[in-house]
Amino acid sequence: MERRFFLQNGLGLLAAAFAVNQPGFAAGLGVRVVTRGDDLGCARSLNRAMKECHEKGILKNCSVLAASPYVEEAARSLAKTRAICFGLHCDLTSEWDNVRWKPVAPAGKVPSLIGKDGTLHQTNEAVWANAKAEEALIELQAQLDRARRLGFDIRYADLHMGTVQRVPGLAEKFGPWCRSQRIIDTRGIGKPVPNIPSSWNSPGRKKQGDYVEQLINGLKAAPDGEYLIVAHPGYDDAETRRLGHEGYPGDSVAHNLNWERLGYVDPRMVKFVKDGGAQPIRYDETEAARAQMKEFGK
Repeated sequence: MERRFFLQNGLGLLAAAFAVNQPGFAAGLGVRVVTRGDDLGCARSLNRAMKECHEKGILKNCSVLAASPYVEEAARSLAKTRAICFGLHCDLTSEWDNVRWKPVAPAGKVPSLIGKDGTLHQTNEAVWANAKAEEALIELQAQLDRARRLGFDIRYADLHMGTVQRVPGLAEKFGPWCRSQRIIDTRGIGKPVPNIPSSWNSPGRKKQGDYVEQLINGLKAAPDGEYLIVAHPGYDDAETRRLGHEGYPGDSVAHNLNWERLGYVDPRMVKFVKDGGAQPIRYDETEAARAQMKEFGK
């Protein structure tokens, strides 16, 4: 699969994977939304935005990119915040051109995950062609251990760029690994908010229109149930504009990440939630996660 094809269609595939009816969801609880912020540690801009989204907005869940360059800074700023449900953003790729990171595990233990420059593979195609499931689990364990050492109380695991589905044989090992680590396997938790336009096929791959308004309207139209919003909060600044690669230029990245931040902190969204339009929740407050936690005694 060519990279551009994945970039245009991958998000839709992942959304479809989340579109699962939630077993045991109690009727009458209204619209409950897992509000998640991804890529903590990737950039200082994202770290600051994540903090703002929690302190001034509706962010409840934060996914830690443990191999990334500013994760220690993120830990100093946020790891002690018990009101946030932290998760491991399970990562086998270092996708940007100008910001790269190496695996957490020793290189000699995970050679199939490493490109010629010593960093994690940049594309999913390279992961598909080279990565071995056993080495992927070694790296994910190393990432989890590092996040915990930094002080993050890791409650769940989710997927960066599809991670688990990209390595032959890894998907069936992932659930047992999560259970062994007593963390929530988030695959299938939370339906996508209906009627949200996709930015991936737009010219320049920028979100078109007023994303905050689109998100609120989608939540207004949603039947009772548990939903998932995945955002990568950032600012439209020089640092974020350095995050880019073929098919997704840095100015588009910054444009989109700024909108995704506003999806959590814009006064319209904050008022909508305050007025009872939707209830932001943590992963460990979902019906499906509670069932998992019961299995491993949490």
